[in-house]
Amino acid sequence: MKYLAFDIEAANGYMLSSICSVGVVIADESFNILSRENIWINPRTRYNLNGTRPGVGIDLHLDPKLLAHSPDFAKVYPRLKQLLEDPEHIVVGHAVDSDVRMLNKACERYHLPGIDFTFICSQLLYKLYKGEREVKGLGKIADEIGLEFCQHNSEEDAYASMMTLKYISEQTGLTPMEMLERWHVRRGTNKALEMTRSVSLDGQVSHKHVTQEATAGIREYLRRVKPIGEEYKDVCFCLARSLELSASAELYALLDRIGQQRGRYSARLYRGNYYIAAEDPSESDVMREKRVEYLVEQGLMKVITARDVMEGNI
Repeated sequence: MKYLAFDIEAANGYMLSSICSVGVVIADESFNILSRENIWINPRTRYNLNGTRPGVGIDLHLDPKLLAHSPDFAKVYPRLKQLLEDPEHIVVGHAVDSDVRMLNKACERYHLPGIDFTFICSQLLYKLYKGEREVKGLGKIADEIGLEFCQHNSEEDAYASMMTLKYISEQTGLTPMEMLERWHVRRGTNKALEMTRSVSLDGQVSHKHVTQEATAGIREYLRRVKPIGEEYKDVCFCLARSLELSASAELYALLDRIGQQRGRYSARLYRGNYYIAAEDPSESDVMREKRVEYLVEQGLMKVITARDVMEGNI
């Protein structure tokens, strides 16, 4: 397992697809840097070398001659896809939502399939570690942790994001995955050009809001799955809450299987024929399953596992 930090800069702040550089830093489990680079991209659009918006004055450290001779996004895409989708990589970024949006817009611009991966946000984790209400930019965090870097250079920003994660880990004694568990953070996901943000379920977003967002995302995802059979026609599945909120590869594989066999999904237990239980139930699962037990006793529902669905054992 390795950590991959990335950062993206766009040449035109009004055109999210105008990616001109992607910084990539890879580290081992102990945060020893294995590689770092800036992947330069010709944005093939008008841009401002001193910033992405008039009057902002951000120096993006761009070299017009270098960019003019750099490949466009379509040429770089296969490598970015390999790096971000590599199952060995835990992907991290700072305020990473904007980077993922730029990535998706560039894919759409060049008519390329989306890059599907999960990610964590060092900005969110630093905020939770500090117990503060507001998030901070890399510059302020660098001042607080004693880090020197060249801000708004993609490679340098990716490095600062990695060092922020390393700092939190050293101060707390937690691995990034343990941080997610302690602060009840849902990993972000990018799937078929649709991004789901990484959020703290105990933070500024309420449990109800997060649940509604997750279930709406599941319904939207199922609408895009093309049926190839009818094994689960007219069968309605309900999911353990932890599965609904996971945005995991397991969840999407499960949804693919259900949708491909014309199955249905509902967040409302009374509408379901089957309840797909989690292997490691969360506290919210335990509470939800009290209602499931009643429905099972009434003969209105059966409890199964994700494996049962995948193998057709229902």
